[in-house]
Amino acid sequence: MPARRLRSSPARKSPAPAASGGSNLAVPALKAEVRTLDNGLDVIVREDHEHPLVSVQIWIKAGSLHEEKWTGAGLAHCVEHMLFKGTVKRSASQISQGIQELGGYVNAYTTFNRTVYWIDGLADQTEGYLDILADMVRHSKIDPLELQKEQDVIRREMAMDNDDAGSVVQHLVQSTSFRKHPLKHPIIGHRAVFDQVSRDDVAGFVSRHYVPNNCFVVIAGAVNAEECFAAAQRLLGDWERRPYEPILLPEEAPQRGLREGRKNFDTELTRLALGWQIPGEGHQDKAALDVLAFLLGSGRSSRLYQELREKRSIAHWVWAGAWGAPECGVFNTEAECDPKDVEACQKAMLEVIETLKAKGPTVAELAKAVRATIGGQVRTLATTKGQAASLGSSWLNAGTLDHAQHYLAAVRALTPTAIRDAARRYLTPASCSVAMVGPDVETTSASTHTTTTKNAIQRFVLPNGLTLLIGENPRLPLVSIRASFLAGVPAETAANGGATQVSAALLLKGTKTRTAAEIASELENLGGSLQCTADAHRYLLGSDVMRGDEAKGLNLIADLIQNATLPAAQLKEVQKRQIASILEEKEDPLTVAMRHARKEIFAGTPFARTALGTEESVKALKVETCRAMLSKSLVGANGVISIHGDIKAATVRKQVEKALGKLKKGTRHYDAQAAFPVTAEVKPGQHELHMDKEQAIIVIGFRTVGLHHPDSQALALIDEACSDMGSRLFNRIREELGLAYYVGAQQFSALGAGAFYFYVGTSAEKAALAQQEILVQIEDLVKNGLTADEIQRSKTTWRSGWLRAQQGNGSLADVYGWNELNGLGYENFSQLPAKVEALTDEDLRRVARTYFSQASAHIVTVMPEVQ
Repeated sequence: MPARRLRSSPARKSPAPAASGGSNLAVPALKAEVRTLDNGLDVIVREDHEHPLVSVQIWIKAGSLHEEKWTGAGLAHCVEHMLFKGTVKRSASQISQGIQELGGYVNAYTTFNRTVYWIDGLADQTEGYLDILADMVRHSKIDPLELQKEQDVIRREMAMDNDDAGSVVQHLVQSTSFRKHPLKHPIIGHRAVFDQVSRDDVAGFVSRHYVPNNCFVVIAGAVNAEECFAAAQRLLGDWERRPYEPILLPEEAPQRGLREGRKNFDTELTRLALGWQIPGEGHQDKAALDVLAFLLGSGRSSRLYQELREKRSIAHWVWAGAWGAPECGVFNTEAECDPKDVEACQKAMLEVIETLKAKGPTVAELAKAVRATIGGQVRTLATTKGQAASLGSSWLNAGTLDHAQHYLAAVRALTPTAIRDAARRYLTPASCSVAMVGPDVETTSASTHTTTTKNAIQRFVLPNGLTLLIGENPRLPLVSIRASFLAGVPAETAANGGATQVSAALLLKGTKTRTAAEIASELENLGGSLQCTADAHRYLLGSDVMRGDEAKGLNLIADLIQNATLPAAQLKEVQKRQIASILEEKEDPLTVAMRHARKEIFAGTPFARTALGTEESVKALKVETCRAMLSKSLVGANGVISIHGDIKAATVRKQVEKALGKLKKGTRHYDAQAAFPVTAEVKPGQHELHMDKEQAIIVIGFRTVGLHHPDSQALALIDEACSDMGSRLFNRIREELGLAYYVGAQQFSALGAGAFYFYVGTSAEKAALAQQEILVQIEDLVKNGLTADEIQRSKTTWRSGWLRAQQGNGSLADVYGWNELNGLGYENFSQLPAKVEALTDEDLRRVARTYFSQASAHIVTVMPEVQ
């Protein structure tokens, strides 16, 4: 049959938005074109030639809300899994390996009202990506035997969900807030209902919903639009249009009284959520509700953060958001706190809300929210995936490519009175649902040369030894600043472990010229953001701002570096937060296993410890210790400032010299290339731990080498080969044998030290078989290395990931600063592709033989508690 010609709809172009909040910055128009095939399939294409990358996405307008008599079974999510299990012409491994060979990264997700399949990768492989996705959505086999294995995988995923307090409280909010609407069910489904699903049920869902007139394609990247439309016609034009009857969802009756849901959970902390029914995504009040959520719970200057965390010190974390389905949704405020503070948290949350309902936000608060919304929209456009997702959401929710612009116009039009009225209208005591999860709550109430910037990185060294890296990128009106200083685990001892992170948090508590509240709000009022944190190697201070605000972002960072007061009164609260993070890590079985393996592998070296420290070391910290760490670390010779974005190098250099020219020179903390010798006897062996969880975890770790060692890139490539969905571990252990939900590898490469971990998440009854099989796979890797196909796929996928990592000024500023700070030189990042491409099969075999001997393996298993 000859190809039918596409019916062309005129291009929908986004108008430039008006200025907002005193700013002349606008969200760049997201120009794209949409055409409709004769079979009803819409195809949306956006050309963006900034990077040689593309995002290819197929959107199915069916999610967990559309499961009809199987509502609550997780059918939509199950289908998402099954589409990766093989088609009429491709096996599961051919799908994953085919994508990997093309340098792509594939994934999918299911929500209440959609399922999206996407591949991010190289623009010159666009048709290849679309070919595979089209085959998946059109010709999936839904093989009964594969379905049985995948259902077991999903059961393990359900177990993981049940082990995560955040997921549990979210599901509890849904089920408490709704009685009829299917929004009350988790997207993944209920285990009891899911266990009754047959192959015919899954295939029936595909047959009803996976039709061209209920789907659309989005392509964004360095492509030719006409070629994309032609490819869509070739690959999807003969997909037969079929009758499709929209699902009629039950109407939820208005809530007329307070509801409560409580669930006991084995944890040290309690999660508390307050939810209210609100209209759906398309309602005229959605903009006001989103901004209301921002004002209540987004950022350190938000009302809930300031009141609950900073002033009253009764919450470790707060958040607010408005989300849901097209017809209805939930306005949700959440807090994480100590069990003894639950009642105080709930009372304080309601008091903050009532205050806002009484007076509304200030003009300054509203201006901040508007500017932040604009900033968030701009940042979405930094990646091809973000562009495609924005276009897809607009098309799904409103049938227009201009929806995001109209939404921003509604945001700009908001007044403090409109926000106040929305709060009064929806956040009423009679429509509130309380969800609580915690302890005993139920008993109480291929080319190797690529550049991502228009101009090369410029490097300067100030007289005080501070290194400055500047990258000019005028693509979007955004600027990212990152200030890094060596510190972290190598600079600490067992006695003061965690001091870097604690002192980083104390920096935000005030300077000689700014209060903590002023620090929190200064950049947020401009639609920007501030970060001040630490990791295993360094302090990291950063700001992301709009063009024109870079001096303000830089001056704030400079003030924190040079004038922080570190008030002793705040130390206890910071310690409390960090201990909460340590306790939270202890709830995740994989993290527990990884931490234990790390402790054994690095016994006698600094990296046996983690950046968080221990409960004991954090409790013992004094302000004087934190001040000493900062004083020694935040000096010119020990730091790098990396600035990337819509800037001019000469101007920014003068701004940095003015802001940080008087910073004392000091000395470098430690030699970045020095290895840390082992000072304790390291005994490889097996360790078994027990936790009150449903899943079982196996981690097999090996001591390797640090960042500067020439073998580090070979280890990175082996990591890539063993971690992808096309890897031998995934295909053998998860796909063929059905022994695990997830399986993979992880390289840890630090200054003078490194480790490599193989891991698998399984069930208790399959743990022994899973461990045996992963050891067999490691032995084969040591004996035979990687195949030629594995090496080529891994190199292509690695390069695709290397390219994707460069999207966005923040990522660029961070990666260049990281390489420079650690003694690799900022140019190391651009040299990595050549180093990876030069690796041979013999290089990889030698590295596997050198480091992965079973005699040197540290094996850690985490098993459920014996009942």
